[in-house]
Amino acid sequence: MSKSEISRRGRLLTGTAIVAAGFVCSVLPAVAQTAAAPADEVLEEVVVTGSRIPRAFSAPTPVSVVGEEELKLSGNVNIEKMLAQLPQAVASQLGSATSNTVPGGFADVNLRGFGATRNLVLVNGRRFAIYGPEQVTDLNTIPSTLVSRTEIVTGGSSAVYGSDAITGVVNFIMRDDFEGVEARAQINLDQPTTTPTYNVDITAGGNFANGRGNVVVAGNFLDRGAITRGDRGSFAYDSLSDGCVVKGSGSASSAGTPFTPAAGLGCVAGGGELGFIRGGSGDIPNGRFSGLPSAGGSNAALNAAYVAAGLGSLGSRGFTFNDAGTTARPAVTPQDDFNLGPDNYLIQPQRRVMLNSFGHYDFTDKVRGFMELHYSNNVVDARLAPTNVGAPTLFNVNNPYLSPAMQEVFRQLDLAETGTTTVPSGTATRTTTRGDGLAVITAGRRYVEVGPRRATERRNTYRGAWGFDWDLGNASDEFLSDLNFNTYYTFARTENTLLLQNAISRSRLQAALLSNGTAAPVCNIFGANISEACRTAIAINATNSTVATQQTAQASVTGKLFPLPAGDVGFSTGVEWRDTSATFTPDSFLASGDVAGFNPGLPTKGSTSVKEVFGELNVPLLRDLAFVDALEANGAFRYSDYSLSGIGSVWTYSGGLDYRASKDIAFRGQYQRAIRAPNVNELFGGINRVVSVATDPCSSRAPTAQQTAAVRAVCAATGVPTANIFTAAVQPNTIFGADFGGNPNLQEEVSDTYTFGTILTPDFVPGLNISVDYFKIKLDGAISALGGGLQNTLNLCYNVIQDASSEFCRAINRNPTTGEINDPYVAKILNANTGKLQTSGIDFAARYSFAADFGFPGLSDVSSFDISTSYTFLDDFTSTPVAAFPNIQNHCEGSFGPTCGQPLPIWRGSTRVSWNVDALQLSVRHRYIGKVTTDRYIVPKRQGSAATPALDSIAYPTLKAQNYFDVSFNYDVNDSLQFFGGVNNALNNKPPITTQGPNSNTFSATYDVLGPEFFLGATVKF
Repeated sequence: MSKSEISRRGRLLTGTAIVAAGFVCSVLPAVAQTAAAPADEVLEEVVVTGSRIPRAFSAPTPVSVVGEEELKLSGNVNIEKMLAQLPQAVASQLGSATSNTVPGGFADVNLRGFGATRNLVLVNGRRFAIYGPEQVTDLNTIPSTLVSRTEIVTGGSSAVYGSDAITGVVNFIMRDDFEGVEARAQINLDQPTTTPTYNVDITAGGNFANGRGNVVVAGNFLDRGAITRGDRGSFAYDSLSDGCVVKGSGSASSAGTPFTPAAGLGCVAGGGELGFIRGGSGDIPNGRFSGLPSAGGSNAALNAAYVAAGLGSLGSRGFTFNDAGTTARPAVTPQDDFNLGPDNYLIQPQRRVMLNSFGHYDFTDKVRGFMELHYSNNVVDARLAPTNVGAPTLFNVNNPYLSPAMQEVFRQLDLAETGTTTVPSGTATRTTTRGDGLAVITAGRRYVEVGPRRATERRNTYRGAWGFDWDLGNASDEFLSDLNFNTYYTFARTENTLLLQNAISRSRLQAALLSNGTAAPVCNIFGANISEACRTAIAINATNSTVATQQTAQASVTGKLFPLPAGDVGFSTGVEWRDTSATFTPDSFLASGDVAGFNPGLPTKGSTSVKEVFGELNVPLLRDLAFVDALEANGAFRYSDYSLSGIGSVWTYSGGLDYRASKDIAFRGQYQRAIRAPNVNELFGGINRVVSVATDPCSSRAPTAQQTAAVRAVCAATGVPTANIFTAAVQPNTIFGADFGGNPNLQEEVSDTYTFGTILTPDFVPGLNISVDYFKIKLDGAISALGGGLQNTLNLCYNVIQDASSEFCRAINRNPTTGEINDPYVAKILNANTGKLQTSGIDFAARYSFAADFGFPGLSDVSSFDISTSYTFLDDFTSTPVAAFPNIQNHCEGSFGPTCGQPLPIWRGSTRVSWNVDALQLSVRHRYIGKVTTDRYIVPKRQGSAATPALDSIAYPTLKAQNYFDVSFNYDVNDSLQFFGGVNNALNNKPPITTQGPNSNTFSATYDVLGPEFFLGATVKF
């Protein structure tokens, strides 16, 4: 076998190639494909992602291929944005440039909407580095300009690749055989803020040892500028809430004037209309003090004190102060609420330095060694509104910063206490009793004087891969021929440091609010009176560190088992070992729960390992018969022995048929059993506080139709004061916290994937390729927080099971005074194999290339066109939060919101039309995202719930379909110089607005939030 053949086979076996026999596995824009080969042409065998066996027919499962030209024409310098735009993917809420979460700073891919932990990321066919206990690859570590092509298999692939490949595999094939020097530079600018993103790549490579070896070294520098919601303005500036507004004063993209209907009348009946109002957090800079009796109660002395202090109309919202802190008044919403928007990042800044090296050397004509080395340093910042603290707090009744009238109010509150009240504040705990000179009041304040919260993620990633390809030849002419042995070892380590700034110590704050002997309290939080001494006393920083390692060793043999009349039986078999470990070490202040402003967390440490045996067969059954050009069967298995007691040993397997009726049409079908072992975080994760958007069924934010007597009874039984049920006092903010944590007894997730498809390459339309594939994925034992998450747990407790003793209700903790779910009274939801997921649909893809007899003046009088399109029809997306209640299902196709997450439109896809004239390429891409409707209506409606709210009782319940148009060009000045550029979202489509989105009043990972984004770049080759 020649050196070139060794080189080709080595690359195919350690990576993957594109498409076999000219048949399209799935077509995406700018995918390079070949027309069907003539009948007398010998078809080259290649390896396609999803299989390890070289074949000359078609892939066993649908494979989408995105070439490097598409990445360049899209202007995306970060790979996750390109992947999120694929119709087979759902945007990742936490793993993108718009997430602005803590912890965060990573990028990931979410195939079919099942989450980033349920798909596998490979580089050249091998597992890449993981960034933390979640065992997910950070796509910020993938060098986009080194990617030759990206292959995506959507469907279970555990039999071929092992755990995690529930919804598929993303395989990045790198340019690893390069000669010369190439430099590429690109700048991106958005129209609204003109904030730049710079990306520079330098690649150098060359052959040595008379062409027996090649080494490629590449460096990358990326600098993405920060954009706050205040910078962006428009839809992103305000914190919006659903409300009642004056007719005609608002719109689907802006807030209206708040309107209060007459008593006993609803919004519309009372003369208003449903809309958006400006709102935000009830914890405000001048302080909001609540958790005390409303005026007009049975305590005459307290009522008199209220009247004297100007609080004669005090309600459940409590009171606030003027800037000077001298005058108190009842707090009102939304006028007093703090706008969280302007301080928060819309686009997180990122700075990356990356080095990659690929090398291979032919030791003999039959043995090749290869090496891959990677280092990257990513720094990504998050910025949030200033820290707020809203918790029961002790005050001296003679606090010197209060007016005499307010001191009397505090004194009467002290005298109204009954028994002993325990008041926790971080690591400290105090008690108060009647008449002890201390009053306990819920103090909610936004400490703007400390500054916006900052979180800086510094992530260093190291990875090495070393291996050999060895052509073993033939054992005999009739048995075990064309054998190739491949072995490799990979080691990856990621070190992450998270620096948290401008937080507040709860214990220090409480101490600073009380007199120290005869000395006045350090802090005056009544009005805008925080001094530098107070800021210094309460401000605190924290640091967390995470280390994650992953090792893989594999050895396999691939070849031909024996011949059959229809062809050779191909096989692959081998063994694999993987070891994964992760350690999360939080700052002692953060772990103690003393830090306000960032989610507390406990240490996480653990490891998992697995030993595996795998095999695969491809059996040609029929060939060259009437109506049967070729028929092949394929199958694969993997036996895995885990170190985890909850799993032990497990089998995965697959089987399918490929049928080519003629050179014009082919069919394929596949069944795959896949598993996902729980990751370190799910198994051993410490308790972690997560604050998110949710609706408390016991508050006034719940739909009116769901405010029933049955719900009221459960609310009372779970600790909501009777007078507060279905009032704003139960949920003053749109967000609240829940504690999530690991479970070492978890079992594996198990999925079944079915795919059936057809591939058309009609001879009468040269250059046309069409594929249509049906998919169905069913996942059992889904690992998730109890009940499927905070919102689902609330729904199960109050709207579905309605039993206060159920595990879902027991997970909810409430402030005994107000009934709020708020720090330190939060939901406690641990991991479990709790539910099921199911999705199905149809992928459509096509490409048509043809020549034209006209061109561009000065360039050429002829040209060609490439038209490619890829769409997905989503027929079903169903989550069953709790397997024990199989009839309680959330049907989310065509929906969005707190229960269903990111928008899941029925139709989604893109089409690109490129005109090629000599060295010039002009291209237009259309991206389509179908309309979606709020899950507040869709989910109960599809469940057949009698409490389904009317669609017209929800403000702007539907997000309209979005059409984005992108324009780009590529021009080769000569063989050494190339220019490219364009503008995405050229028509300046603004995202649809909703209060149910994770941030920025929309789903910023799904919809374009930057407006027109221009990019321009150049490539120079030496």
